[in-house]
Amino acid sequence: MLKNCCFCINLRTATLVLAVLGAVTNLYSAMTLTVLSDEFDETDTAAMFGITAYSYLSGFACLAGIIGVFKNNVKHLGFFSSFYWADLGLHTLFSIASAVMLFSLHTEICNEVVSEAKDEEFDMDVCESVYISSAWIISLLMAINMLLKLHFAFAIHAYTKSVNKELADNEEESMNQVIVAPYPTAYISSEKVDQKNEPIYVAGQEFVPDEKKQQQS
Repeated sequence: MLKNCCFCINLRTATLVLAVLGAVTNLYSAMTLTVLSDEFDETDTAAMFGITAYSYLSGFACLAGIIGVFKNNVKHLGFFSSFYWADLGLHTLFSIASAVMLFSLHTEICNEVVSEAKDEEFDMDVCESVYISSAWIISLLMAINMLLKLHFAFAIHAYTKSVNKELADNEEESMNQVIVAPYPTAYISSEKVDQKNEPIYVAGQEFVPDEKKQQQS
């Protein structure tokens, strides 16, 4: 299991930093899109609504991660970890689709660029060469981003498992604790009690036997 994030940051700190950054960026994006929602065309309303809703969901998931870190709450951490894996899957699909689109549209884009360019030296071959190189650089950056997110997802998952294991061990330890109560000490008086001389009370009055009455008389 992963013990540190980026080889030097402990898992708790890494999870907290990722949750805080995610909450700030996603909630800010969601509020910005909400404010600017009236400026979008009607055709883009559905897409922007979906992006805004997802941003709010992402922000709340990151807030759950923050609460989970501070309170050692496994449920909140589990929700945050599940969200991070789902978000990683969506970003991976988006990156793959973007890379395929970049490499498939080079001819159309270069035709448009060359037709509008005034430089005669900037022909189709030069444009495609520059475009392909740029597409590879962008694809490489997206791949590095996905690898980093994958590492962060494993770090969050590892921290969630460590908190769960720690709570389970504490619960098991508390159940195994046996409280030994001391035996009560019997007290034996060293003085002999003369039961014959003790007074006997009947109905609230002292009872005097006949023998004792004769002795007193």
